[in-house]
Amino acid sequence: MEFRINSEEYSRLIDLLNRVTGTVEPTYRHFQIYHRRGLKFFASDGCAKLEFSSPIEVDPFTGVYTVPIDYARALKTGKRDTTITFSTDGSQIKISTGSETLTLDRTRTEELPLMERKFEFSFRYSLKEFRDGLDFVSAASMEGDSIEIFSKEEKTYMAAAAGKLVLVASIESLPRYGFAFSIPYVTVRHLVKAFEELKVEEIDTGVGISELGFKVGPLLFSVCTDETTFSPPISLIRNNCGHRVERRELLIALGKITRLSRKGFSVLMISKNSTLSFYLKAANLRYESIASSFSGGSFVVQIDPHRLHSVLSRMKAQALNLSIQEKNLLVGSPESGQYLLIPLVQP
Repeated sequence: MEFRINSEEYSRLIDLLNRVTGTVEPTYRHFQIYHRRGLKFFASDGCAKLEFSSPIEVDPFTGVYTVPIDYARALKTGKRDTTITFSTDGSQIKISTGSETLTLDRTRTEELPLMERKFEFSFRYSLKEFRDGLDFVSAASMEGDSIEIFSKEEKTYMAAAAGKLVLVASIESLPRYGFAFSIPYVTVRHLVKAFEELKVEEIDTGVGISELGFKVGPLLFSVCTDETTFSPPISLIRNNCGHRVERRELLIALGKITRLSRKGFSVLMISKNSTLSFYLKAANLRYESIASSFSGGSFVVQIDPHRLHSVLSRMKAQALNLSIQEKNLLVGSPESGQYLLIPLVQP
């Protein structure tokens, strides 16, 4: 087996595979090459599996060759006129740039990577909207958390519970049938980063026997799912017409208070006397910052400023609506379909 790829395409390919595998579990930091109705590249993080159908023509060959991603990254070059050559000899694979050659022994196995490849693709979305939705709702989550994707009426929703926060993103759609999936947070972050690499406008999603499928151009993702146990309060976000606050003003105030508090430490966000303020008290330190004028009602919420800064930085609006909805502060951006619910501190 032998084929060639220019250095620019090689760099993009390795960057994509690197983003899919992530860095959490070192045993998944490799990709595989094989022939199955054409040349294929495969990578996984243990939940998300990616199979890339390469347009490079190559004679059929048997076996599966495994290459550590960090070794392949070492051969990336900024020279656009460089050609990368892959060749095999028995159980050995070579990757050459002309001036460098990486030789890996005993890399060949016989079994193709396992993944679902047949899905009923019934939903199509803007890749940017889909990616931005996943990026937003996972902004405050941590390893061990899950992200929900489900349909309701004529919309697709993404949601996550992160501590006391609930994040919801909505995408206009016409689902052919109802669905609900739960995906591990770590895998969602890998998907978001992988989608950032793609120059494609649309993503098709579909249901397989036990996994969720994403088709993006020549890329097929098969993602493990679980039953959803979290029921986001969708009814609370339907009437988000509260008082407007400039997002930039909140981010500036949060940026300062995060420098005074460690991660995991809570501060108060207080609305009173027509102002919106943040208040920090820790040991011998007291700090108060008036972030913005605010003509809405009085309230108090307890927040992690680091998490809130991460969430607000991903909201795609210059001004945010703030309103009280059933003992929660609702922070919303109806234009982008992004919402955050924070429970009120009860007197």
